[in-house]
Amino acid sequence: MRRQIVFAAALGIAFGVGIGAALADDGGYYVSAEGGVSLPPDLHLDSPTLGRNQDSFGTGFAVGGALGYDTGNGWRVELNTLHQNADVSRLNGTPATGHISSTAVMANATYDLMTGEKVTPYVGAGLGFVNVGGQVNGLSGRDWKPAYQAEAGLRTDIGHDTSLFGEYRFTQSESVALSDSTDTAHQHFSDHALLAGVSLKLN
Repeated sequence: MRRQIVFAAALGIAFGVGIGAALADDGGYYVSAEGGVSLPPDLHLDSPTLGRNQDSFGTGFAVGGALGYDTGNGWRVELNTLHQNADVSRLNGTPATGHISSTAVMANATYDLMTGEKVTPYVGAGLGFVNVGGQVNGLSGRDWKPAYQAEAGLRTDIGHDTSLFGEYRFTQSESVALSDSTDTAHQHFSDHALLAGVSLKLN
């Protein structure tokens, strides 16, 4: 249910700022920059001594960018990166300290659902790796893990070579080990991000 609410909010924000149509139909290389909020769901911290724990997070931030190629027929392929950080607020319902952060590097493909329209929704998916880790109540660690992402958004041109976009993006990776002097736990990681940004075509 929370994922559905977040997705609906992302589309609402996108419409609110007038985000829509894709880059020009003649295609070409482009760069983009984006930023927004990170909304991690409740995650699991599995410890051999303490069992399964649930950690909760406050609203964090997310920033990223991409280098891509627009084929001109609705498909875009890109290499993108996104960094997010969110503070831990509770562990098993009690106050906790620490943070979880990640830096994703993904090969991504997106497709415009309505090419040539003023407002064009798009969907996309990607595979890659995430450098994920942080600290949770004294446990700490960081490592590169395989990951995937899925996204949906809207785009609009504001000039021949420039477009604005807004999207919802979900990212998930394998668990990362967090340890202290007596214990090694495995932190599950996933994230919801609401992003807005700008793309510039390279002529």
